[in-house]
Amino acid sequence: MRFKSSFKIILVSAILIFSYCNTMAQNDAKKIISKHFKNLYQINDSLYRSEQFKKKGVSYLQSLGISTIINLRRVKTDDKKIKGTTLKVVQIPMKAGILSEKDITKALKAIKKAKHSVLVHCWHGSDRTGAVIAAYRMVFESWTKEDAIKEFRRVEFGYHEKMYPNLIELLRDLDVEKIKNKLD
Repeated sequence: MRFKSSFKIILVSAILIFSYCNTMAQNDAKKIISKHFKNLYQINDSLYRSEQFKKKGVSYLQSLGISTIINLRRVKTDDKKIKGTTLKVVQIPMKAGILSEKDITKALKAIKKAKHSVLVHCWHGSDRTGAVIAAYRMVFESWTKEDAIKEFRRVEFGYHEKMYPNLIELLRDLDVEKIKNKLD
C-alpha cells in the first residue's frame, strides 16, 4: 500500500514539474545550432539574437526569414557581409559600459519598425544584445524585470557581469511605461 502511495506522489510531482518546465520553455529563447554561429538564439517567431556573424552565415540568416539586422557595434558594420542580399542593416552604435535608456529605446524602435524577422547582434551577442533583448521582453512581452534579468544572466548567453554590472542596474531602473509611450 505504501508503495502505491509513494508512486502516485512521485508520478503527480513529475507531471507537475514537466508541465511547469513546458510552460516556461514556451517563452524561452531557443538555441539554434549552426556551424556558422556559437551564440544564435530565437527569441520568438520574429526576433533572434547572436554574436557578430561571418559572411558565411548570411545565407543561413536569410534561410531563417530574417530581413533586418540591428547591429549594436560602434565601429564594425555589416555592409560588406550583406552586399548583394536583400537584408537591411540598422546600425545603432552602443557602448556597454555607458548604455542608456535612450539607447535601448532606439533599438526597440528599430525592432518595432522592421517589417519581418529581425536579428539583433553585437560582438559577442552577450551584453549590449542581451540588454536590448531583456528590455524587449519587458516592453513588448510584458515580462517582469526579474524574469527578464534572470534570462539576461543565463550563462549560455555570456553576459560579462564583472565588466558591465551597470547593465543590471539599467534594466532594474528601466522606465518601461515611458518607453512604451515613446514607441506608440
